[in-house]
Amino acid sequence: MTNWTEVTKAGRRLMLLGGLFLAASACQDLQVDNLVDPDRERATSNPEDVQAFIGGAFYPTFYEALHDITQAISLFPTKGGEMTATMAGQGTLLQWEDLVEPGQPQDNGAVLSLGNGPHGPRMFWADVTSAATVAYDGLQILNEGMEITEGGQDVTARARAFSKLIQGWAWGYLGLMFDEAHVLHESVDIPSDPDGLWEVTLESLVPYEEVVEAALSSLDEAIQVAQQNPGVVHFPSVSESPLWFGTADPMSNTLFIEMANTLAARILVLAARSPEQRTQVDWNRVLSYTANGLTSDVEFQLSTSRESELLLWAQNNTASGERNQRWDYRAIGPADQSGAYQAWISSPIQNRDRFEIVTPDRRITGETPTSNGSYTYYRADDNGFVPDRGRYLYSAYQWRRHAIRNNLTGDELTGYQQGRFPLISADENNLLRAEALLRTGDAAGAAELINITRTRPQTIDGVQYDGLPPVTANGVPEVDGECVPRLDSGACGDLLTAIRYERMIELAATDVFRGYADSRGWGTLEDGHMQHFPVPGNILDQYGMSNYTYGGVGNEWSATYGPATLP
Repeated sequence: MTNWTEVTKAGRRLMLLGGLFLAASACQDLQVDNLVDPDRERATSNPEDVQAFIGGAFYPTFYEALHDITQAISLFPTKGGEMTATMAGQGTLLQWEDLVEPGQPQDNGAVLSLGNGPHGPRMFWADVTSAATVAYDGLQILNEGMEITEGGQDVTARARAFSKLIQGWAWGYLGLMFDEAHVLHESVDIPSDPDGLWEVTLESLVPYEEVVEAALSSLDEAIQVAQQNPGVVHFPSVSESPLWFGTADPMSNTLFIEMANTLAARILVLAARSPEQRTQVDWNRVLSYTANGLTSDVEFQLSTSRESELLLWAQNNTASGERNQRWDYRAIGPADQSGAYQAWISSPIQNRDRFEIVTPDRRITGETPTSNGSYTYYRADDNGFVPDRGRYLYSAYQWRRHAIRNNLTGDELTGYQQGRFPLISADENNLLRAEALLRTGDAAGAAELINITRTRPQTIDGVQYDGLPPVTANGVPEVDGECVPRLDSGACGDLLTAIRYERMIELAATDVFRGYADSRGWGTLEDGHMQHFPVPGNILDQYGMSNYTYGGVGNEWSATYGPATLP
């Protein structure tokens, strides 16, 4: 049996497989249909079709993996300590079990019932692999000599740079999430015979370290092509074309190169599965990427047909909202000055409950613990939260930054279909670079970059408030008895803790997986949560491989809570 995912790109039909180019039954005598080549011929028979085919690789397929897979959105931000939820409602009856603390082994069976959490990882696998497949096909077509012109100008280099960036981004995110994933370079042809197809498929399934390195190589190639073709490699806004990145404004050659550099730094840093691995990141390489990274944000334009489920569920507060999410206290709790967070984090899970934060950080609250901050709404209700599923999952605070930015005040008006939001930001580049500077011995340089977001004035209901006091090379200062962030012990944080805090506050809801990947590298995943995910069970079944999983206290690739600090 062949399992395909069918998508439409700019009105052209492309068949994409759930695994790589192959999804075969686990029976001994494999019957494999390789439909990639003939379908590619139908979809890409002329240069205009080729451009539409390649230009549709990001939206909707890859974008949906980052912002629009409900099952993934319900799983990763909540397991990652960025958001919290209990998944109220029968539609997610099984999925809430994946949020239980301490973490349990995740069901990775080949067949799942509706609503079960593992749908998120396997849907992410399918969509991101589909994007990589488009990049593979597009690059092969270009390598065969196809030339694309626009207004009499040869713009083939734009398609090549874009394909390489999508290839790197897709491989990178597969390498961030899974222990293994497929890496198939466009120089490798897909055999037409079943045995050859089977061999290439299995040989291309490689450990995550190889996946990440392949991703960085592709991003390096995208940067090189763009640098060599500055007059060609730039991209229209979504109002000018439905293709490419769907950005609110046109993307210049400079911005494309900067984005690729910041994206490479992100993947390099977030690939670490633990605090120990994070110390071993090639921080000099991160410095190189971030030195050429973003100085302004790459912003996606939302509309009624281009929405973000991630923004919807992070901000929705309707009583019937079964997937309502709020800030996880592990993200915002270090801002507290009352000692309530230290009491919460040190208590047995069954004794934890929602509490109010006393803080000078106006991103979290106003002047009182029950007033709204510039990024956050205080919630007196518990809409969408079920006590039987654990009050340790409750929170009094909801991330509302996108809605606030767009002046949306109703609980149901989350802005998930309107406005613009950053896919990748200059703030992220600065904070990646800050960590690289700190790890390589430049604490003063790190402090300077941390202070860009930390000291930024905040506006609440038209009133401007000062940002937090600047950090120094020695760490977080105590001013009038207050310091943000505090360690779990209550002591004022060091610079590494300050970077962690700024990343969690400033980069929340960037995409579905960033918070999870950051948390495992900081050591803030709850005990038993998996540090990466297995190859999805349905893919293992199709490949005839034994099923396996991760998660559960003390098991392989399972987290032990312990926030990283400077030695």
